[in-house]
Amino acid sequence: MAGAATAIAALAAPSAAAGAEGAGALELPFVEGSTTVAVLPDTQYYSQRFHQHFEAQTRWIADHHRARNIAYTLHLGDIVQNDARPEWEVARRCMGMLDGKVPYLLVPGNHDYSGGTRTTRLSAYFPVAEFEAWPSFGGVFEAGKLDNSYHLFRILGRDWIALGLEYGPRQKTMAWANDVLAEHRDRRAIIVTHGYLFYDNQRYDHRRGKQRATPHLYAGDGADGEQLWNAVARRHPNVMIVICGHVRTGGLGYRASEGDYGNTVHEMMANYQRLPAGGLGYMRLLEFQPDRETVRVRTFSPSVNKSRDSELEDFAFTLQGPTRTAPRRTPPDLAPLRAAPVHRYSFGGLGGDGAVIGDLAGGADGTLRAADGSARLDGDGRLVIDRSAAAGYVELPAVLVGGRRAVSMEFWLTPTADAYDWNAPVYFGDRDDAFYYTFRTLTKHRAELIDDRHNEDIQRTVPAEAGRPLHVVMTYDQGAAGGAPEIASYVDGEQNGRMATAIELSGLDLRDARIGPFAGIYDELRFYDYALTPEEVRNNFRHGPDRIEVAE
Repeated sequence: MAGAATAIAALAAPSAAAGAEGAGALELPFVEGSTTVAVLPDTQYYSQRFHQHFEAQTRWIADHHRARNIAYTLHLGDIVQNDARPEWEVARRCMGMLDGKVPYLLVPGNHDYSGGTRTTRLSAYFPVAEFEAWPSFGGVFEAGKLDNSYHLFRILGRDWIALGLEYGPRQKTMAWANDVLAEHRDRRAIIVTHGYLFYDNQRYDHRRGKQRATPHLYAGDGADGEQLWNAVARRHPNVMIVICGHVRTGGLGYRASEGDYGNTVHEMMANYQRLPAGGLGYMRLLEFQPDRETVRVRTFSPSVNKSRDSELEDFAFTLQGPTRTAPRRTPPDLAPLRAAPVHRYSFGGLGGDGAVIGDLAGGADGTLRAADGSARLDGDGRLVIDRSAAAGYVELPAVLVGGRRAVSMEFWLTPTADAYDWNAPVYFGDRDDAFYYTFRTLTKHRAELIDDRHNEDIQRTVPAEAGRPLHVVMTYDQGAAGGAPEIASYVDGEQNGRMATAIELSGLDLRDARIGPFAGIYDELRFYDYALTPEEVRNNFRHGPDRIEVAE
């Protein structure tokens, strides 16, 4: 909120009655020479029942596109309530009022999909082929699907890109988004996605606890706001604005965050569906003013011909581009790796029994053993094991751990079973000696060393649930501070145990080395020839399985 208040103070203050509906909406102040971007928050109830408000919004945009120099319209998702044909027909008719007058960007919200899937009629009613005829249309992520698209246009002589992303973007979607933003780094960027900010001007972040209607793990692989911020938005010097809808209670939010290049990213949320008749037709107008740096945010309803002037609905902010040519240094509680992993498996390709599991770093390839079909590579960079006992697994070389004086084992895994019984996602050992991380139950975890059947372990209760990804690290340092060997374990970037041990890893007989059997989806497995520090672990968790940051 401090950021919003500071931004507002730069211009004439709005009326004092926060949330009130102003009286001067007939004139709806406009600075001559400005360019407007219209924003349509969740129209789901309009498409379902209150058609008149959707019609009023798009008719007003079409009627005023010349007078207010409206360059683009951005729809924030939840276009419809039920992914039903009659509702899409309303949406198509209403958005069609803009055809030939104002181009528009659409993103799917969770209600635009069917039953928690990524199936939607969006592209059936808004075919990609029609958008491809527009001079401003840049392209889509997946052929024939409008779920993720980008648009190129100009505002006051400057080039802009608007990037629309699906609800709960997948890892591969965010990788595509990074490529698009990098390719168009000379354009200032707006990112549009349905679910991003939560309450109190904070981003959705599954690590903060249960959050209603979170995009995290939507359809099994969705990213929440914090994940999207870290994976995409903060990384590009040209990102200026992120805008979303989705949150029903409250429905308003704003924060200004600093990107890695010193650029200010203005993040805002608007959703009016809690008002009568699904929102009374309120929408946002972003007025880019003639100085080319100031954006005035206004909230207006053509249905009731009124504006709203709370500090989250009528304010201004200043566009601030990058202040440095290289990304900022890693925060003090994070640290890049001292050295890259010596072995790394990211499970590329498609295959079953006998498939080679390539080591991307050290050449110690593994082999998939799954004659019964219970384990496979899914073709999307993941290893899938269906059962936790007497099932498929990956045979690994014991050299990954055996004989070492220091090692870190790191993996990204999504458990898929509700119950486990001392199953180990990754295991090294034989009958008497072992080094592994195991699950007694889904929430009871153990990092364990065994020497001649004598075990020493860190056992902790860890919040976990089937379908939620986990980042797990187990480290061993035979020459730790004080001279005594030491083990440590981490889950989701946070250390949950550290202890001295009398067991020397370098002397253990670790003949059996494998991934699984453990019911889960594996994204990546890494081994290092040193013990990661807490700062290195947190930094790896922040970056996720697809990025390695090594100190120069």
